[in-house]
Amino acid sequence: MRKFAVKNGFYDGKVVAYLLYDEKDRTYQIEVPEGVRNVEAPPIIADLMEKGQRKIGNEWSLRWVKMRVIPPERQNIGQILRENGMDRYDEFRLLMNNQGRSCQDECYLVEV
Repeated sequence: MRKFAVKNGFYDGKVVAYLLYDEKDRTYQIEVPEGVRNVEAPPIIADLMEKGQRKIGNEWSLRWVKMRVIPPERQNIGQILRENGMDRYDEFRLLMNNQGRSCQDECYLVEV
C-alpha cells in the first residue's frame, strides 16, 4: 500500500487528504484528516465532505484520480503515452508523472 499526502499549495502546502493506492489490487482510497475544511479540499473530495464523508472508497477515489490525468480516449493518447515512456495506459503512472497536479486547483501529491 502506497500513501500520498494531498497538499494544497494555495494553503501553504497544507495536507488536505491522503490518497492510498493498493498496487496489487489497483484500488484507491482517500482519507480526509480532521480539521480540514471543505474549501481547502479539491473538487469531489470537498463535495463528499459536505455529505459527511471523510473516508472515500475506491469508486469515488478513482473518479478523483481520473479527473487529474489525461483520459484514455484523448485523440493523441498514443503520442502522450510514448512521451511519458509508457506502452499502455495506466492512470496511476500518469498521476505520478505530474505529481497529481490539475489545472482546476493547487493540489499536488507527495509520497509519505
